Amino acid sequence: MDILVKVNNESNGRDKLARLVQYTSKLVWHQLETRNANKYSIDRIKNLESNLGSFRKILRLGRCLDVCYAALNVLHTEDPFLRFTLTSSKIAQALFLYADHIVWLSRSGFLKTDSDNWNKTANRFWLLSIVANLARDLYEILHILDLNTTVFLKPSEFNETIKKFSLSDSAKHVYTILNCHKDVFIDTLKNSCDLFIPLTALGFTKLSPSAVGALGAVSSAAALLTIVKPITKLVPA
Repeated sequence: MDILVKVNNESNGRDKLARLVQYTSKLVWHQLETRNANKYSIDRIKNLESNLGSFRKILRLGRCLDVCYAALNVLHTEDPFLRFTLTSSKIAQALFLYADHIVWLSRSGFLKTDSDNWNKTANRFWLLSIVANLARDLYEILHILDLNTTVFLKPSEFNETIKKFSLSDSAKHVYTILNCHKDVFIDTLKNSCDLFIPLTALGFTKLSPSAVGALGAVSSAAALLTIVKPITKLVPA
């Protein structure tokens, strides 16, 4: 209960919680649809998904300004690659949120514009933001591997290492690395799952609603974990 209250006290936490239910709903209604379940039940779950999507758009109104301000802060990051990827991600995310605001205003009847076209634009910027985040994740992973010098062997040591190879020891080594760098693992998992959602929306991949729902649910759960346990959040962010 304490965890739920903590998540619900933050606007970002409410957004991620609503996102988890939204994508889980997508997974559930598509699974019911493939099993020819009761149409009334399917429509109710679809309505829940749609309403949660609208709720999240309202919850994010004005967030594009916050993200723009955050982009100014990451400009002071010392590492040039991190500075580039973080700034690019923030700018793309701000543009995604701006386009998302236009979609909501259009669908609510306040603006007269092509909401489908703006929705595609929003997904393009979201995709750019995710790609920048994944580039940063790869950079962090390479840095971790570089620190674990036992992964890289001299040619003269290669044959000797093969003879002494132990699957259990290797598994323990990998587990230790993952356990020491949970923030990188969780961020990579979240961004990898998110990647296929805009790709599918833009038609680059053809995943089923069930697959999209499952990926979105896993990504949302990972994001919620970083809110419940801040130590698992990758910084700077």
